Amino acid sequence: MVSTELYPHPLDPLSAQELKDVVQHARNVWKLDHRHLFAMVQLHEPSKEIVNNWKDSDPVQRAAKITLWNSSTSTVIEAVITVEGKEISFTEIPGAKSPILSTESEKAIKAAKADKRIIAALKDRGVEDINQVHMETWPIGAQIPKELDDGRRLIWTPMWQRPTEFANLYAHPINGLHAIVDLDSGEVVSVENTEIIPIPQTPGPYRENQTGANIKLKDLAIVQSEGPSFSVEGWKVNWERWNLRVGFCQREGLVIHDVKFKDQDKERKIAHRLSIAELVIPYGDPSQGAYRKNAFDTGEFGLGNYTNSLTLGCDCLGEIVYLDAAVTTPDGSIKEIPNAICVHEEDNGILWKHVDADGHTEVRRGRRFVVSSIVTVNNYEYGYFWYFYQDGSIEFEAKLTGIVLTVADAIGKDHPSATELEPGLWAPYHQHILCARLDLDIDGEQNSVLEVESFAHPQGDKNPYGGAYETKETLLSKEKDSQRVIDPFSGRYWKIVNQQVKNHMDHPVGYKLIPGHTTFPLALPESTIGKKAGFMYKHLWVTKNSDSEKYPAGDYPFQHPGGAGLPEWTKANRNIENEDVVLWYVFGTNHIPRTEDWPVMPVEKTGFHLKPSGFFARSPGIDVAPSKPSCH
Repeated sequence: MVSTELYPHPLDPLSAQELKDVVQHARNVWKLDHRHLFAMVQLHEPSKEIVNNWKDSDPVQRAAKITLWNSSTSTVIEAVITVEGKEISFTEIPGAKSPILSTESEKAIKAAKADKRIIAALKDRGVEDINQVHMETWPIGAQIPKELDDGRRLIWTPMWQRPTEFANLYAHPINGLHAIVDLDSGEVVSVENTEIIPIPQTPGPYRENQTGANIKLKDLAIVQSEGPSFSVEGWKVNWERWNLRVGFCQREGLVIHDVKFKDQDKERKIAHRLSIAELVIPYGDPSQGAYRKNAFDTGEFGLGNYTNSLTLGCDCLGEIVYLDAAVTTPDGSIKEIPNAICVHEEDNGILWKHVDADGHTEVRRGRRFVVSSIVTVNNYEYGYFWYFYQDGSIEFEAKLTGIVLTVADAIGKDHPSATELEPGLWAPYHQHILCARLDLDIDGEQNSVLEVESFAHPQGDKNPYGGAYETKETLLSKEKDSQRVIDPFSGRYWKIVNQQVKNHMDHPVGYKLIPGHTTFPLALPESTIGKKAGFMYKHLWVTKNSDSEKYPAGDYPFQHPGGAGLPEWTKANRNIENEDVVLWYVFGTNHIPRTEDWPVMPVEKTGFHLKPSGFFARSPGIDVAPSKPSCH
């Protein structure tokens, strides 16, 4: 795939070669050595002014934002350097702690498996071969034991047994045994060896060669004989009347930039940047093997690091174009991810239809354009899917699958915060809470946000028959006003409008944010996870746009005492009327595991819609041509 642009676009993700150059320049300029670990290397995104005025004949200064962890001084450093090696900034961040790095995890697991206390405790549980033990490195998502809470970066190691080479290890959790490891020194600082529960032995086979997978349908092929209807130029995509730029971030994974729609002869801006800025998973089981499992998969691990290489016919079906990505590993080497992002179009059923009184039928089939990626974080897979529709609407959908996390307990025991899947095998209750960061620019950057609700007057002059209802719009003028929750009883939604641009009815143009399936956190606000993920207690936040405010729980949630991010920023209560604003939408699922979620969980979905509301004079879907054979 060859770009038609003469130079890289300012928003293009850093290529593998650019990452290599950046790492080498950083080492030379700042005299970095083995003590300096590369926690994140991301595109230093340019200002909107640069993006909006850029032409493909313009060279642009490409730069990287590097997050370094100095393991010898336990210090986070944020640095910015150009791809050519020019230093822009180098700043220590007091009190910050680096996210968990892959090389540190490997070192911690190696230390735990070599610890004599762990080996002896495993033998007490009937595990003689340490190679059968699978360990994972989790942040301590609850209170750190007081005797260890001295500022060190600590992880703990849940364990499972894999009794045979291809066994489902999550069928065999090892109860009551954990190592706590200092990430920087690699030292096992504590071993927790409590109640011994027999390791569940009922297998959980899911591979084809184990289950037979014998329920088959006839082949389904998606064929576009004339090729796909979209074109890809570098990272820019043109489809139907849409054009947008696909992006990728080591922390957030898939990002969407610079979304525009051609309305008649005019190209109109809808969004500058769309991403899922955080994913937090609070576990609701107080048992010893589960209560600490409260992880920020984005902020504490870097979701983009775990992006899958997608497979045609399995992950994606049809006329597919793949985009490759690259990330920097802690030691500065570059990991390339082929087929990291999938772009394609797909049938979406009926777009609209009407049968007239004379029997005349008009019907249009709709298509949607899809940009997607999938990550694997330990036991879970998360698919991020951005959909663009022919009626001008945008949808985000998260698809959750993989294997539920498991713990062991006595068979048939009263264990009220988990589901017993097999004898002695339990899946704890938990939630998946995502936060979308939506930098919308509706026909320009000066936007306002309205809350829209439906209501009925008491029966009387305004409601003479008892069936009438109206809507009311409330302007959210300050950041504190914008902290809102969903209300299905009033059909509540939020509309972002440009009051300077009027439609043909002399009303402000806008888009509305419509909640989809979601949940509300059940962890108490005063809990450790409640303090760290304070953003999750509101479904909507609106902030004045700031380049330094990208992540709703703050830049460094690992072992943070709490209060960072949205709760902190909005204390300023900045004006958000006729400003460049960002909408933060919080959504997710409350997962009460079913026996049918085992041994592999069928996809569960959550998401939201962005729909034009007064943005167009009429539905763009009216201009869609009928399918063949002609349906009219």
